[in-house]
Amino acid sequence: MKKQLLSAVLAVCMTTALLPTAATAVNTQKTTTVTIAGKTLTDGMGWNNDGSTTTAGSASNNAYFKDGVLYLKDANIKAQGTALSASNGSLTISLDGDSCIDADATANNGMIEAVVFNADDNKNTAGDVLIQGEGMLEIESAYNGIVNDHSTGTKLEIKDVSVSIRGENSSMKMDSDLTLSGGAMLVATAQNACIEAGKLTITEYAALHAESDEGKGGDAISCTGVETKGYLAVYGDDSAIACDGNVAVTGGTAEVRVRRSADVPAWDVTAGHTVSTSGMYVHAGVSSLDAKQVTDFDTNYAAYGYTAILQDSNWLKWENGFEDVASTDWFYAYVSYVNQHSLMKGVEATRFSPNTTTTRSQAVQILYALSRQYWVQYGIDSGNRASFVDVPSTEWYANPVRWAGGNGVVNGVGENRFSPDAPVTREQFAQILYNFTAKLGYDVSASAELTQFSDADQVSDWAEPAMKWAVGAGVMHGTDMGTLNPGGAMTRAQAAVMLHGFIQNTLSSGRT
Repeated sequence: MKKQLLSAVLAVCMTTALLPTAATAVNTQKTTTVTIAGKTLTDGMGWNNDGSTTTAGSASNNAYFKDGVLYLKDANIKAQGTALSASNGSLTISLDGDSCIDADATANNGMIEAVVFNADDNKNTAGDVLIQGEGMLEIESAYNGIVNDHSTGTKLEIKDVSVSIRGENSSMKMDSDLTLSGGAMLVATAQNACIEAGKLTITEYAALHAESDEGKGGDAISCTGVETKGYLAVYGDDSAIACDGNVAVTGGTAEVRVRRSADVPAWDVTAGHTVSTSGMYVHAGVSSLDAKQVTDFDTNYAAYGYTAILQDSNWLKWENGFEDVASTDWFYAYVSYVNQHSLMKGVEATRFSPNTTTTRSQAVQILYALSRQYWVQYGIDSGNRASFVDVPSTEWYANPVRWAGGNGVVNGVGENRFSPDAPVTREQFAQILYNFTAKLGYDVSASAELTQFSDADQVSDWAEPAMKWAVGAGVMHGTDMGTLNPGGAMTRAQAAVMLHGFIQNTLSSGRT
């Protein structure tokens, strides 16, 4: 199934129904212990991926607990049971790099929660949970991904980081509210309900993609209210969003789809509550964004299995922090696009370095970021990881290169070498994008004759199919000299242009 709107707003960057309960005062005390893979950490302790602990922990540990904050640095937490738990008080998880939390499916008949917060029957001990920092967090469980029990009146907030959660039963099963803020990106998938929570709040620039497995039944999201100014994409079987309260869409974009029938409401809101779409354009239909425009959404939405609420596509405002990128530069819009979606960062805080050549490791990192942040739609991960003799595990590009090599996105240069610091040529980058597209199962049939370019004969034989596809698909254009310059080094500005064209013209078209 195509997710047209998810592609179109790639620029931005899931819960048992709750019984009505009286709000409980949030505990402001910080939690004093956390348990990782069966080992309890008290204040000041550290934990490493090999399972060892130390009483005098530090930021060099894969996990470090101090003063109510759990610092995760490239942590790989696996357990035959709950992988991470915390009780009695508020907790902050601070990310640095990519971390993974995985509950083994073989334990307890597979009914295992990967992460449990506020695991105490005394509701007065419940506290807020904040996930923030710089990096990405993946949570996997054969049962439930995150459980936040006994925590009515509390909040789980994800701020400025990417989090992906896969639970074979449910992604998130919580009594607490869920808030996405800053540049947060949450991708939640599950067989049944993705998210069961209190009130769902998505602030401007934050994004949520929730999708239950097709044909498994269930509501993708069950909650007590929705307030969103950001990006929301939800796909479910019974209904997409079942809400016991009001829904307010006041900005950004929302796409909500039910797969089973056009007669099932995408927004299943209980009687006496409303769906409001202030200042938005509303479309409703079974399969297309071009379906009938609905002017009275509150009364008409229930007749459709699909709704899309759209604002101006330029709602996302980019704050240019690069001294070497001016609004008058030809590449300005493209740098804005890839930077605000965290696909290409600056070489320094204030420099994008648009005219510097793109290295092979940088080229792979771009697709790795795209795949990881939007893995429900664009993910390629067979679990295979390639090993190159010139890619040390300590380098920042180690994971991207091993992922790309293991999944057939990129090849080495011979003798088991990758040559990470070598410039990537225009035809090499086209080949990498071509490989990525084909591995996704997307259409690569587009093909254009290259004779319109004066240097067409300089295209390498091995790169010719990829170059014809890139030109035919609108991913690559010639230079202002009417050439392809296939062997020329790809600048960072040119990479931004090609990435933009790739997302808009290829990924948005869907799988074949």
